[in-house]
Amino acid sequence: MQHTKKLATLAAACLFPILAQAQSNVTIFGLLDVNLAQERANGLKRNAMDTSELNGSRLGFKGSEDMGNGLKAIFMLESAVAIDTGTSTGFTRQSYLGLEGSFGRVTFGRQYSPAFVAIDPYEATGSSDRSAGMLHRKSGSVARGYQVRFDNMIKYRSPEMAGFSVDAGYWTGAENATNDSDLRRAGRGYGLTGMYKGGPLSASATTQRYISNNTGGTATTHGLGAAYDFGVVKLYALYTQDREGGTQGKGKARSYSVGAEIPVSKPGTLAISYGKRKESGEANTEDASGASIYYMHNLSKRTTLYTAYTRISNDGIANYGFNITPNAGDNVSVIMAGLRHKF
Repeated sequence: MQHTKKLATLAAACLFPILAQAQSNVTIFGLLDVNLAQERANGLKRNAMDTSELNGSRLGFKGSEDMGNGLKAIFMLESAVAIDTGTSTGFTRQSYLGLEGSFGRVTFGRQYSPAFVAIDPYEATGSSDRSAGMLHRKSGSVARGYQVRFDNMIKYRSPEMAGFSVDAGYWTGAENATNDSDLRRAGRGYGLTGMYKGGPLSASATTQRYISNNTGGTATTHGLGAAYDFGVVKLYALYTQDREGGTQGKGKARSYSVGAEIPVSKPGTLAISYGKRKESGEANTEDASGASIYYMHNLSKRTTLYTAYTRISNDGIANYGFNITPNAGDNVSVIMAGLRHKF
């Protein structure tokens, strides 16, 4: 009997690490993206090695703990990495902790905004950094309510029901910065996104607003996106509207993007995108349009070669650019070739 108890104890000791591993896990992941690029704007020229074109280079840790009854603790720590200089920024991409279950998931920390979740997936080049379809990320005379991430966010993601889901967030801003109410509220905001995925069709709608300065000015973004996959081509369409309020003035900016993703071979995909931004309501409106073409060639499931060309046409006093800032009204172009690896 005593011998049996000893065997049972030994078996339990051996099995405990296996059971613990089954209930809790941590994954190290990353993405590295580097390219050589030449940018031109009238008499300006820049030749350089750049990073994070197709996707932001990163190193991260994510994990979960199964606590039973379908409830999990989840976390993410994700740092931006500059391949060209070897530097990192700390966990500034995402850093959150939360709970996930049949109710969906609730997370706390620095996270992607609801507008990012709704808007960027509907840019045909995959929200590439220097795509013309990304004019909705630019700020001219009109401040944009669109931001990729916010600090101090409480976020809820619903489970998917009949293809529909919701992504909602509230962020607290600099609550303890000062006793002055406007300074304390700076950065505070909220966002709400509705999403649908069913067969070849996907779509989203979003609204996002935050207090953008220390005097109570506000910036709001509304957005609509849709994509339809015909097999031989996947079409994308995107519309956003930025509005200012409070001390920011009454400016408005509309951005449009249309594009297509075309499989040209088993490993190769061609993506084209056209974008336009038009401002109104301010004394100095800054309008622009542009087009991009990207080719991605998968060497494997994790490694991709790519090349791309983008040209932005600035109107009037607009001077939208990339790594160089053109003079008002000057056009800017960039040509690049790069390599991306996921792990």
